[in-house]
Amino acid sequence: MRTLLVLAAIVGGVYLYGINYGLALGLPPFTPVYYLNHTGERIYGVRVAGGSDAVKIKVNGELKKGRVSVWVTHNDRRVGKVRTYKGTFKDEVKIKVEPGNYTVHLKTVDAEGRVRYDWVSTKFKPF
Repeated sequence: MRTLLVLAAIVGGVYLYGINYGLALGLPPFTPVYYLNHTGERIYGVRVAGGSDAVKIKVNGELKKGRVSVWVTHNDRRVGKVRTYKGTFKDEVKIKVEPGNYTVHLKTVDAEGRVRYDWVSTKFKPF
């Protein structure tokens, strides 16, 4: 019984922390990310080799409030457009690129809900 009370106190503390300061649980692209009043930006690298000529990003999720933005940069210059998502969404973005190192940016503003991200370098097929 004591263990259950300690566990409940820990969960309550994490929830209160998330409400007051924001919380993100999860590690893209492997697991979904659960947001609770989260505002912030994360960056992840992706390498495009000679056999690939596109960066493909899949984004799907459900946000109760807030928004999520996704974009790609190369040498601190934006490649393609910034995509912003609210509510329930499912999207696949293909950006034609040259070989090299690119950065995937994920930005949240007051996000609350679940989002799954996945990105890979691949061959470009427009249709």
